[in-house]
Amino acid sequence: MKEVIYLGWLKTLAETYDVYSELAGKDKNGQAVLLPLSHSTFNAQIEVAIDEDGNFQDAEKLEKGKDIITIIPVTEDSAARSSGIAPHPLCDKLCYTAGDYSLFTGDKKEKYYEAYIEQLKEWAESAHTHPMVQAVYRYLGKGTLINDLLASKVLELDNNGKLTDKVKIQGQGQTGANVRFRVYGGSRPQEVWKNQDLYEGYSTFYQQKAGEEKLCYVTGKTEACSDKHPSKIRNSGDKAKLISGNDESGFTYRGRFTSKEQAFAVGYDTSQKAHNALRWLLQKQGYTRDESAIVCWIANRDMPVPDMMKDSVNAYGDMDDFDFDFDSLDSDEKSDTSKNDTGKYFAEQFNHAVNGYAGKVRTDDKVAMIALDAATTGRLSVVYYDEMGGRQYIDAILNWQNHCKWRRNIKLEKFEEGKKRITCECTPSPRDMALAAFGVQRSEWLEADSKLIRGTVKRLLPCITKKGVRIPADIIRAGARRASMPQTMSDFVWYNDVLCVVCAMIRFNYEEGDRTMDTFLEDNVNNRNVLFGRLLAVYDYMEQRALFEYDENGKVKERRTTNAKRYWNAYSSRPAKTSKTIRENLIAYEKKLNGFELAKFEEWAGEIMSHLAENGFDNAALSEMYLPGYYQQMEYMRNYFKNKEA
Repeated sequence: MKEVIYLGWLKTLAETYDVYSELAGKDKNGQAVLLPLSHSTFNAQIEVAIDEDGNFQDAEKLEKGKDIITIIPVTEDSAARSSGIAPHPLCDKLCYTAGDYSLFTGDKKEKYYEAYIEQLKEWAESAHTHPMVQAVYRYLGKGTLINDLLASKVLELDNNGKLTDKVKIQGQGQTGANVRFRVYGGSRPQEVWKNQDLYEGYSTFYQQKAGEEKLCYVTGKTEACSDKHPSKIRNSGDKAKLISGNDESGFTYRGRFTSKEQAFAVGYDTSQKAHNALRWLLQKQGYTRDESAIVCWIANRDMPVPDMMKDSVNAYGDMDDFDFDFDSLDSDEKSDTSKNDTGKYFAEQFNHAVNGYAGKVRTDDKVAMIALDAATTGRLSVVYYDEMGGRQYIDAILNWQNHCKWRRNIKLEKFEEGKKRITCECTPSPRDMALAAFGVQRSEWLEADSKLIRGTVKRLLPCITKKGVRIPADIIRAGARRASMPQTMSDFVWYNDVLCVVCAMIRFNYEEGDRTMDTFLEDNVNNRNVLFGRLLAVYDYMEQRALFEYDENGKVKERRTTNAKRYWNAYSSRPAKTSKTIRENLIAYEKKLNGFELAKFEEWAGEIMSHLAENGFDNAALSEMYLPGYYQQMEYMRNYFKNKEA
C-alpha cells in the first residue's frame, strides 16, 4: 500500500508540470518560476558581461538583496554533486569557469576547468546551441576570467598575490564564488539565465544524451531513467532529497534486491517534472516552516485553493479571484455604527465570498496534498499524501471551517505592515493548534519545539481533508492543560491563542448532526464539567466587575489578576475544594458591586450550584469540556450587562 501512495505523488506532480509547462522559465508577476527540465538554481555572487564575440566588457559583485537566484542548466551529475568533478554546462563556480584559477589560488584544479570547457564546447558546437552560449565559450576559452575580475576590482588578492577567502561576497569566500553571464547583443545586454530559447535548446540537447532505457515505475513506460534526483526542494539552499539510493554497502535495498534499479526506477523526464513542479508549488503557495513543507493544489487546471495551513480568514487572502474586499474591513480599534457588530458583518460577507469560491470548483477537479518532513540532514520523507475530487475537498474544507471556528482576534496577513486586526469567528491554523497544545510563552508569542510542532500538524491534516476524522483527544487534552495555567502567559496570549483555540478544537469534535455549540449551555445543564466551568466564569467576572477602575477618558485601567486566574490550575484538578476558597476570597469584593450586580451574580451562582449538587459537586479532575462552559458563561454575562447598560 505504501508503494502505491509513493508512486502516486510522483505521477500527480509530473502531470501537474505538464498542465503548467507553458510557464516553465517565465517570470509571472514576480511569482516563483517553474524550472525548465534539466535546470536548477544557484545564488550568484559575480556577474560578468561580455559581447557576442566573447570579449570581456564589465563585471560586478552581487550583494544580498539583489536578484541573485539564477536559473542554470545542469546535468544529472552536476545537479547532485557533492564532491568530484561535475561541471554545470554554463554558469558555475570560479574553479570550473576560470582557466587561470590555479594561477591565482595555488590549487591544482586544472581538471575542473578542462572538464567544464569540454562540456561547454559540445553544447556550443551542437545543433541546439545558442549565440550566447557560443559567446561564453569563446570568452572562457581564453582562460582570463580571474585576471579580468581583478582588473574590474571585483576580486582582491592578498599580500602574496593570491585570492583570499578573507574577502567575502554574500558571506562566501572569493574562491567559491558562483559566476553568471550577460551577453551584449542589440541595445542592451541579455541575461543568459532568463532566455527562453536557451532553456529550450539545452533541454533538447541534454535529452538527446539520454542513457540506457529501463522501466519507469511511475509511468510504466520504458524510458531513460535516472538514479540521481534533484535536491533544493524547499529552498535554493536545501540539499535534502526525496529519492536517493547510494548506500551500496548498507541495507538500503540489500536483502531484497541485487541492485537499486530493481528496488525503484524513475524516468529522467518524470523525475525532473515531478521535482520541479513540487519545488514551484511550495515556493508559490506552500507552507514551509519548522523544517516541514506542505502544499495543496488543483492538479488538472490553474485555480488557487485555500491555504489550509492558515486560519480560515487568511487562507483566502492571497487568492486573486476570491471575491471579498479585505480593504473594506474596519480594524479592531475602530467601530462602524452602521454595522453595529463588525465581526457579524465580516462573517456574513466572508461566508458569501467563500460560497462563491466553492461554486467555481468543478466535479472533475483533482486536488492533491503532500506534506514533507526532514528525515535526516540529507533526506526528506513524504509523511502525508492524499488525492481527492474537487467537490470532496471543498466539502471537507467547509466542514472544517464551519465546525472548528471560534471568536478570536486575528491579524490580517494581507495588511502585514499595518498589522490590521479584526475580531471574528474563524478556524485556527493547524500550527496555532499545535502551539496552543504544546507552546510556552517565552517572549511576545508562544513557542514550541519544531519537531513537536511538525508531528502535531501532521496528525491534524487528515482532520481537515477527510470528513469524519476527529482531532486526536490527546492534543485537546494537552491544550486544556495549557489553558488551565493562565498565569504562565499574558492575558492576550492566554485568551486569544490558547483558550479560544482549544475551544475551537473542542467544538470540532463536539458538533455532530443536530448537536451544535449554539445551544451548548442548555444541552449540558447537567454536565458537571460544563457546570464547574460556568461557576468559574461567574466567580471570575464577579471579581472583574468589582475591580473595574476607569481613567479620565472613561477606559478601564489595567486590572489585577483575579482569584479565579490565580487558582485556575488547582480548580481544574480539585474543583469543589478550590471553588470554596475562591468564593471566600470574593467576600471582600462584594461591597464594591452595586445591588443589582451582586444579585445577578448570586442568582447565576445559585442556579449552577443547584445543578452541581445533583450532578457531582466533588473533587474529580475536570475534563476539557469545562473550558467552553467557562467561555460561553462569560460571554453571556458580558452581553447581559452590556445590554442593561446600553
